[in-house]
Order: sequence, then C-alpha cells, then structure tokens
Amino acid sequence: MNDSRTRRRAAALVLPLLLSTLAACQSGGRDGKSAAATPSPSPTPIPVFSVRLDDQLSAASRATTATGSAAFTWTLRYGSAKGTAVERVTGVQDYAKDTARAERVVRIPRRFPADAARELGGEPAGARKPQTFAVSGNEVSYRTADGDWLRYSSAAPGEVVDLMDGALQRAGETAPYGGTLAEVVSVADASKAPVKGADGSRTYQVDVPLTYASVALPRALDISQDSARQAPGPIRTTVVLDRDGRLLRATADYAPALKPLHDAHLLKGVTSLRAEYTLSGHGRTPVPPPPAGGKSRDAAKVLTDVHKVKPGACASLDTGLGTLALVRVVPCGARADLRVFGQVRFKETVQGDPDGVAVREGQDRCKAAYRSAPRSWTADGRPADRFTTYGQGTTSSAYTGPDVDVEGDYTCLVETP
Repeated sequence: MNDSRTRRRAAALVLPLLLSTLAACQSGGRDGKSAAATPSPSPTPIPVFSVRLDDQLSAASRATTATGSAAFTWTLRYGSAKGTAVERVTGVQDYAKDTARAERVVRIPRRFPADAARELGGEPAGARKPQTFAVSGNEVSYRTADGDWLRYSSAAPGEVVDLMDGALQRAGETAPYGGTLAEVVSVADASKAPVKGADGSRTYQVDVPLTYASVALPRALDISQDSARQAPGPIRTTVVLDRDGRLLRATADYAPALKPLHDAHLLKGVTSLRAEYTLSGHGRTPVPPPPAGGKSRDAAKVLTDVHKVKPGACASLDTGLGTLALVRVVPCGARADLRVFGQVRFKETVQGDPDGVAVREGQDRCKAAYRSAPRSWTADGRPADRFTTYGQGTTSSAYTGPDVDVEGDYTCLVETP
C-alpha cells in the first residue's frame, strides 16, 4: 500500500501528537476555464427540460451562467458527538465578467474535536473573523488581517502553483467562485426523472461518485482519486431548478467521504458531513468592487513553502489557503501562528508492513526533534506538550520479499497563541 495521497495538488497530512502518548473529470483548467465558465449572457433561454435527461443538469449549469449574475451561499456542516461545526461562504458572482466577491466564516462549538477544528481553520468556542476573497478569472485575492491583499495566480512558477490550490480552488470551472456544488451539478448525470413542483420547478435526485464530487471539498481535506474510488458509496445529491431551468439549490450528503478522510487521519471525530449551495437574484446581483485601501502583493513572492522554513522561525497562517503548504514568515510574537522546530527528511529501506510506515517514521523523527529542540522554541506551543507533523511520505515494495522503500519530507511545528 502507498502512504502518499497521489494527486495534482500538493499532498499533505497533519498529525497532532501528545508526548504523553479528492480531480473532477471536467474540461478546462486553471490556465483556461471551461467554456461554461466565461460566457456572455444568452439573449434567448437555454433549453433544459427538453434535452435528454442525462444532459439536463449540465444544460441547467449553462442556463444559470447565461443569467449573468447571482448571489450565492455555500455551507458545509461537520457533525460530531460534541456538536456541529459550520463553514459558510456568502457572496455574489458575475458569470459574464468571471468575477466574484465572497466572505467565509467558520463557527465551531466549544467541545468539537480540537484536531478537526484546526483542520477547518478555526478554534472551538468561537467564530473565526470573516475571510474576504475576490476572484477575477483565474486569479484569487485574499484580504489579510492588516488590510493588504495576497494575490494568487495560476501563472505562478511551477514550484509553488500547486501549493496555492487552497486559494486557486476558489477560481471556479463552472461558476466564478469555485469549490462548491455548482461544479458537481455541472458533471452530474440524472438517471431518474425529476419531480415537478406546482411553480414549475424541478427536483432531481442523483448519485455522484466521490471521484467527481470531491471537487467541492476544501483542499485541506483533499482525497486522492484512489481513496475516492474506495469510498463506501456515492454522494447522494439533490438538485432544484426553477421553472426556467436555472439552479436554485443543491444539497449533498458527504458521509461516504468520511472513511477515506479518516483513513488519511483527517476529521477524526466527525460523524457527518453535509453540503448546501443556494443561488438567488439571478441576473440582478452585480459584484461590488474590492474595499479601498491595502496593497496587493504577489503571493508567490510573499509566501514560503513550509518545508523551507528554518527551525526556530515563526510564521503566520493568515494566507487564505486553509492549509500549511505555504506560510508567511514573520517575527515570533503576536502575529505568529506557529513556530517550526524541525525539518525531517528521510529515504531508507525497512522491513515489515508498509501500511503507514512513512507516517510513523515522520512522527517518530518529529518527536525526537521536539525533545532535542531548545525549550524557547516549544514553550509557547498550544496545547502544552503538543506538536504537529506536516508533510508527505511514500512507500513502495515488491510483491515478494519484506523490504519496503520509505521516503518522507515532514515539518515539525508547534502552534502558538
């Protein structure tokens, strides 16, 4: 078994320790969005209900885009035995201009699993300050706490562009703001006739393979295509179109995604995952200009690959990425969110069960680095005596023989107040 989560995006694994103990099959890409993403409004209605049943949802995506603009709300609910965390994005988007403005807020109940809370980019018992994003074509800007903008572009150098996917995901393939069920609906094939409402609306029930539906999950919760294919079932999705065939609402039950996520040591303690996407104000919702003030900075020049941060240095996670892949190196103190105390890399041959061996090796080496690091580097970590191992590892072995080739690249860090 291979420990790496092979994908186009940067592989990542976050594993907190106590010392006391998913690519959608769509046309287009970052360097040229699909034709459905950058059209001009259609002067005539696009037929939806008269086309073949299995083409109706893709036709509905085109009909929605043809309206020119819409307001949207995108919500993910993470249920646990200790309450439900809610991640909500609200915004407006102009399909014709391929622009969007949005705000993201994460609310996490007090007793929600702490590791899962950090993976969602929040903390228990609070609402994170809203994050503001502006999308223009294949470029995404994030407003930092100091009012400046970090500008992410798909034209960034190859060595960092994949690490930016947590932000670039928000430049959508189907709608200006991406990473939502809009992109899932556009590739869904209805196999059962919809239910018609009294107002002329249509409601579809469709099952979407996780290999397609994973495009709507945050990049911090990335699932490899191999893992997605092993999910226990499809993503049950409900889609509601108005009488003109435009998308009004889509909901999805992502429970089948929890097994591969848990196998990847993500969202431990989360027992349900549901998504909802709603649109309103079709054709009547202009995108406002970004707030005045603040400098625009090229993220590729401002941010640093976390694996290149020197031990002892501190960094800020105020990047809009939602992952540790890239950080902003800052002086240790009030602006810092983490402190690196070790970088561990290894390549060796071991014997035994290859399942998880690279991860365990990374954990063990970070544990040793924690014990030997200067106390001043780890004393401010929270929770106390806890650190995080972040990185990726791969294993490969022959069908015969006990030898396993192991390779890993991990950063060892503590979170700071």
